[in-house]
Amino acid sequence: MNFTSFIAKRYLRPRRLSFVGIIGIVSIFGIVLGTASLIIVMSLFNGFRGVARDLMTSFGPHIRVHAAAFSEKEAQRWNMQPVWLSKLVMRAPSGMSVVQAQSSSTSDAEARRALASSIIYGSSELGNAGTIPGIVVALGVAQNLQLGLGDTVSLVSPQQVEAGLAGASIPSGAQAIVSGVFQSNSSRDIDETYIFCTPELLSSLTGQPAAAWDIRLQNPEHARDTANIIASEYSLEGFVDTWEDMNRGVYDTMRLERIGSFIVLMLIIVVAVFNIVVSLTMGVVEKQRDIRVLKTMGLTNAMIRSIYIKQGLAIGLLSVAIGTIIGIGLCLGQQQFHWIAFDMQQGFLIPALPIDIETSDVLVVVAVGILLSASAAVYPASTAARS
Repeated sequence: MNFTSFIAKRYLRPRRLSFVGIIGIVSIFGIVLGTASLIIVMSLFNGFRGVARDLMTSFGPHIRVHAAAFSEKEAQRWNMQPVWLSKLVMRAPSGMSVVQAQSSSTSDAEARRALASSIIYGSSELGNAGTIPGIVVALGVAQNLQLGLGDTVSLVSPQQVEAGLAGASIPSGAQAIVSGVFQSNSSRDIDETYIFCTPELLSSLTGQPAAAWDIRLQNPEHARDTANIIASEYSLEGFVDTWEDMNRGVYDTMRLERIGSFIVLMLIIVVAVFNIVVSLTMGVVEKQRDIRVLKTMGLTNAMIRSIYIKQGLAIGLLSVAIGTIIGIGLCLGQQQFHWIAFDMQQGFLIPALPIDIETSDVLVVVAVGILLSASAAVYPASTAARS
């Protein structure tokens, strides 16, 4: 340990507790609290993002290519599944509503499994109920039109409405029977407006081929990179959406909340850093005589400045280290012991408060905390060097 480090350590451990020392202790607690809070909140947002991602990707695709001209050969290369999409007018005895109809290929096992897991009553089977095809409707559609299992509805496509207007006739449409009601909990739009039917029913109504192709990846976090590759290779910019794009409202809201929380909690550290500035500056005033003695002994202005820079850095390292240990410890405790748990029988979607610690978040919090703490010593160090 060199001489300046020895002096800095000595100043950090005063023989008596003074007002300046109390301010220093408060600043340490502030940085500890801010660091721990940031790690916990960032991990909490990561956990909720993971829950939202799982809900979105368990029901919908990871990537959707909106291009009917995409050839079947190209689709097979990427293991894509065809999807039929169209707005329909649904007429029921209690009223009429515009719904978003979707149909997937019978070979798309993932789409069938996702629909089956979201059924709240009835069946996910889309086969014929006698001579009339069955459909599965979202809970919002069922509530809006007061539909129950076995109710018969009439479906009309925009193409049929247009043809009817051109020919001054009433569009015939097609009848279907409600075989099930689902709730995905992945998107309000899906749970309020969607219905699922067979490709044959939707094709007969619209006269159109598959409107899109869906892809499911082993890791949904790679969706953006894969989508960029497809869009670039086939010149489909603007026609390739990831699960993040299809749930942009929810995704952007969570990202903004995460950034906002980071900024607000960072203010705790900033306030604590100002306390460090005050503490070190008052320490310089108290130790004017000591500084003059040190200069008489041969210490240069740079060495005096180094003493206070090392003080600020030491305070930052100690505070951030303690805050990091507390934050990670509480996060691991929640992951392991589920201190904050939920009763899923009461309608909760998750059994406990989700926590996901990301190394990058911890490193950013640690780096920012240490950098701010070290910066706080610059002014007092310059003041001491000029004394």
